Amino acid sequence: MWPKAFAQLIELAPHISRLIPVADRFFQSKSASEETHRRAMEALADGLSSDIGQATAAHESLYRQFNDQNEKLAGIAAEVRAAKAAIVASEARIIQLERSLKSNTEMLIGVLAINVALLVISLYFILHH
Repeated sequence: MWPKAFAQLIELAPHISRLIPVADRFFQSKSASEETHRRAMEALADGLSSDIGQATAAHESLYRQFNDQNEKLAGIAAEVRAAKAAIVASEARIIQLERSLKSNTEMLIGVLAINVALLVISLYFILHH
């Protein structure tokens, strides 16, 4: 078996020697093609990196503005909460004053009614004596 395989290898030796330059050219062109692809990918990566850097720089100002707006909104929200608390306290005070006014009005009407009754009684006694 080995002698037969060895004989076949000897028969193929001239063909293999002709294929070696073809294989060498194939591998060189493949290597050059891979190098070209690698350079193209590096250029693309560099371009993307610079684009990302520009986008980041542009977004930094937006982030700063966004944070400033958030701070302003937080201040406004605190002021609105304080105003709402003041309004609620004022409403409670107004309700208390309305009750007091109603009570005072009823008392005033009662006092006026008593005064009118006393005036009528006084006039009655003055005019009949």
